[in-house]
Amino acid sequence: MARTATDVDRPATGGNPARIGIMADSHGEADSIEAAAAFFHGCGCALIVHLGDICDTTRPETAADCLERLTAHHILAIRGNNDHTLLLNRSAQISPAALEIIREMPLTRQIGSALLAHSLPFASRMGPRCMVDAMDPDHLQHFFRAYPGRQLFRGHSHQPEIVRAGPVSLQREALHPGRRYPLTRHQTAVVTCGALTDGLCLLWDQEKETIELVSLASL
Repeated sequence: MARTATDVDRPATGGNPARIGIMADSHGEADSIEAAAAFFHGCGCALIVHLGDICDTTRPETAADCLERLTAHHILAIRGNNDHTLLLNRSAQISPAALEIIREMPLTRQIGSALLAHSLPFASRMGPRCMVDAMDPDHLQHFFRAYPGRQLFRGHSHQPEIVRAGPVSLQREALHPGRRYPLTRHQTAVVTCGALTDGLCLLWDQEKETIELVSLASL
């Protein structure tokens, strides 16, 4: 059964505890996980998170390599819908040990007051559907009402953006590589991380209260 992580994930020692690396949607590309991890380590990130769709249903043979990269770099993982489908199908190309790693991945995590999910953070009432359903306007409104002063980091859509509360309605802003965007403490916001399949990942600096979309291809 899919599970949620109710405890707070704390940064490991040896890095900047304010700096967190976030990646999502590698879809079976182990080299992209390696490239993002190398970048985050170089930035001194004390914590790295993968927001799901680590593996891909069309390339189950790459799952073991992708999961090995998570272990090698101590990356906290969230289960995505592709990972979940591979688990349900129990593909013969994936070892029982690799399937067990996927089974142990939670549907959500928490870092301080921030929530992390593959798509939606409503695992307790939606179950595995929270990995599949897109975040529509009703979901956004529910998040802003239910979680004031908290942030959600998500993947799934592959379209990097931040949604904040405006004077009248919610305001969307596309994220572009090379720019830093303010994300102040206790600000309610939904941040969609770029996809590793597009060479994108996200650097969250809690001390500077910023997020930055990173293009690995430009490094």
